[in-house]
Amino acid sequence: MNTPIAFPAPKPELKLPSHGAEPHPLEHRRRMDEDYEGLRMREANLREYEIRLREWQAQIDLGPAPAFSPVGLTRSPAGTPVENDPALQTAWDKLIRARELLETEQAHLRDDRLNLKETAAVLKRREEALEQREARLAQREEQFSAAVDASLAESTKASALTRFTQAPFAIAKSVFSAKHKAE
Repeated sequence: MNTPIAFPAPKPELKLPSHGAEPHPLEHRRRMDEDYEGLRMREANLREYEIRLREWQAQIDLGPAPAFSPVGLTRSPAGTPVENDPALQTAWDKLIRARELLETEQAHLRDDRLNLKETAAVLKRREEALEQREARLAQREEQFSAAVDASLAESTKASALTRFTQAPFAIAKSVFSAKHKAE
């Protein structure tokens, strides 16, 4: 037997922050100092990034670099060679490997598309050949049907003519055979 379950009545909690409660001035000052320090760090990072971009732009302006190669970027912003920075070299190796994989996948996709086009062309040719065979078969069936109808019509004509010419003999035969049976 199922017994009813009694749920307790929900009690809403209506706790609103009081507007009169201001944070302590020292706490407010500490938060402001943290915010300013965060902004200073972001500003320093942006300056470093700007310097790096300007150096890269200067290298680009000096002459053309090989397409998509770390050789064009020979120095990091600090002035150390790229080969001495293992993280940057690892990132370049990953990028080059990813590009090779992308080119391989593009080649496979291109080959698959060509194969699909060839398969579609072969299927279309087979479909056309099948339609031609079906048309020839339908034509032959019509010719055969016409020939059968013609031969049936001829045999029906021949039968009627044969019956007409043989009718007197059949009547005589039936008359004479009836006399023979009666005797």
